[in-house]
Amino acid sequence: MKFGILLTSVYDASVDARVQRAEHEDLVRTSEQLGFDLMVCGQHFLGSELRYFQPVPWLTHMAQVAPSMEVATGIVLLSMVNPVDIAEQMATLDVLTDGRAIFGVGLGYSGHEFDAFGVEPGTRVDRFEESLSLVKQLWSGEEVDFSGKFTSVHGARPSVRPIREGGIPVWVGGQAAGAVKRAARMGDAWYSPPFPTHAELATLRRLFLDTRAEHGLSLDGDFPLRREVLIAPNRVAGMDAALERYRARYETYKKWGLSGENTPIDSGEQLRADIQDRFILGSAAEVADGLAKLEEELGMTHFVYKPHWPGLPHREAMKQLEEFGTKVVAELTR
Repeated sequence: MKFGILLTSVYDASVDARVQRAEHEDLVRTSEQLGFDLMVCGQHFLGSELRYFQPVPWLTHMAQVAPSMEVATGIVLLSMVNPVDIAEQMATLDVLTDGRAIFGVGLGYSGHEFDAFGVEPGTRVDRFEESLSLVKQLWSGEEVDFSGKFTSVHGARPSVRPIREGGIPVWVGGQAAGAVKRAARMGDAWYSPPFPTHAELATLRRLFLDTRAEHGLSLDGDFPLRREVLIAPNRVAGMDAALERYRARYETYKKWGLSGENTPIDSGEQLRADIQDRFILGSAAEVADGLAKLEEELGMTHFVYKPHWPGLPHREAMKQLEEFGTKVVAELTR
């Protein structure tokens, strides 16, 4: 099993941006020392409540801080961005990291982002599939003639291409059944967000494998995923901490438009059950057991860990990271 660190946002514009940079540098530097393999950075636009720096330049810098780690976009909103631009940005990132880039992509869900890019939400699936197809062709080294609904390229043979042998791996994110089938058909892996319950996660993993089998594709690839983790003296203490952190973050995602299949929707009396069904809580030993179960039962190959939460001081997040690395990672990689 490999371990990744998520460079997520916990601040708005009221906090000096250099604080966020320094804290992320601290995260990746310490993660590398603890044996982590991967850093992951997501994408949002125009976020007032949470400040997301754009992933390709952010990862380019962080890769210099922790030069042994792979770098993954988790995720680029491919239904909104220009495929020619992101193909060359990712290829550049791959060159600058000596072939250690991973291209995580997804549809997106926020109406204000679609509006800003002039994207009708009803076109997002078509845009995504067309863009991913074009990106792969632009990385191929072959001459590209592509006539799509949204982008056309003729007689192009780009010299900006990845250096990783076989191209940049593509991880497709999403939690709806359609997104998982799309990941199976078009990606190298399904990158599961933390939103499905434990039971839903197992069902979706089976759907991914069944769809791969139907299309005659390999079943032996990566399975990177996220679960929310809180290390505490016991599960009761972990639940108390999770209640506070869950509200602080997921209410923002709901405000931005997160909804639909396999997402948390209830913030009332059902909240404890939502957390119980989605989080891995308890002592380091209990967390290690939970992750070992995901590896054994679902074939998880990469676990992406998030220590930062809105309102949680950085020093407390670093304590969680240190305990996760020295106890959980050490237990599962020995």
